[in-house]
Amino acid sequence: MIALGDNAIDGGSLSMGCATISCVTEPSHLLAEHHLELMLDYGQFILHGGEGEEGIELALLDAAHADRPSAGDGHTVVVLSPHQNNFEMPIHIQVWDRRPVDEGEWQQVSEARLHIGEHGLTIGSPVDGWADAPVPPGDYLAEIAGTGFANYGWPGDTTPGDHWRIRLWPDDGTAPRPARQWDMPGYGIPANSAVPPTEPAPNLPEPESDRQREIRTEAETRVRAEWGGDPIPAFANTYHGRELAGYDRAMAESIAAMSATRLRRLAEYCAQRAYDLAGLSDRAWVRPALDALASGAPLPEPFHDNDAAFARLDRDQYGPDEASFQSSVMREVSEASTPTPNPYDRGNISRPHFALNTVFHARHTDPLQGALSAITEAAITFGPDVESLFTGIRGEFDLPPRS
Repeated sequence: MIALGDNAIDGGSLSMGCATISCVTEPSHLLAEHHLELMLDYGQFILHGGEGEEGIELALLDAAHADRPSAGDGHTVVVLSPHQNNFEMPIHIQVWDRRPVDEGEWQQVSEARLHIGEHGLTIGSPVDGWADAPVPPGDYLAEIAGTGFANYGWPGDTTPGDHWRIRLWPDDGTAPRPARQWDMPGYGIPANSAVPPTEPAPNLPEPESDRQREIRTEAETRVRAEWGGDPIPAFANTYHGRELAGYDRAMAESIAAMSATRLRRLAEYCAQRAYDLAGLSDRAWVRPALDALASGAPLPEPFHDNDAAFARLDRDQYGPDEASFQSSVMREVSEASTPTPNPYDRGNISRPHFALNTVFHARHTDPLQGALSAITEAAITFGPDVESLFTGIRGEFDLPPRS
């Protein structure tokens, strides 16, 4: 309470010249917390809010090296770790109602703004590392803190023992605080890298010969045939985009224009359809994974690990006497020597093995790549009946008919 008329004081006081006013600071409250484990590699991890510009990670990585130890664009944050790797890196995530008080000794701390969409927070690292936390949607300030470091670079072990905490609270418009880096004894703090220079303009090419023009035209014609038209720019750095466009151009163009939220929903839809067709949905050890996918919760065991999930499926499919049978053999399919009308019809396959991966694709850190991969493996699961899957997708997402 502030009462200037009679100089009443409620709570603490703050002296300003001749006037005295009251100053009350409300405590912050912890709303939720989650404990995750990430397979960190290449000295970096990424916070995704689920929306924002696609393919921004490399630019943010350059920015983080130029202004250590992190960089973000409001939707994605790239964080540099002193350690090159930690294959079992614990991360403690907290959600607060306002900025919490400082606590604990942390060797590296940085802050960034982060918008989180309806699917929550995803944390990823190059190669295989990713984990999810069901953080409510909203605009946050994020504090990323780590400690327990052994060395800059190779830490001497794949599980060196560093641990991290991420605290999130509603963005109140205040600026993120300056970052703090680990001052390694005997080494110091790494210097920032220079911003990558702009590529110089290339020299003008030599005039094209008739044969070169002919080869280029043939190549362009072949590429257009594979894409069903001009290449789709949004699919340039993805797997499976060209295959989908060549088979169903109208659907591919619609997916390329989808938001991250709709792409996540599409991947989840494909996973559910594939699991239903393959007879996986009602298995007792599978059902919790589909429920977690729908709710945004972390995937339960054995889906916490891709290999563990496939090993469990092998025991279901082949029994204990076949436990040593490698499911990867069942999933290997030879490429056809010539294009077929239906590239998803791979003949006699193990449908459960192709379907199983769709849940992992639905949790991919890149929503577009996750959707394309989930569609592809679901389509292979349907095989000769792929149009049943695609008809369902069109109805569920109000997409135009196949041209």
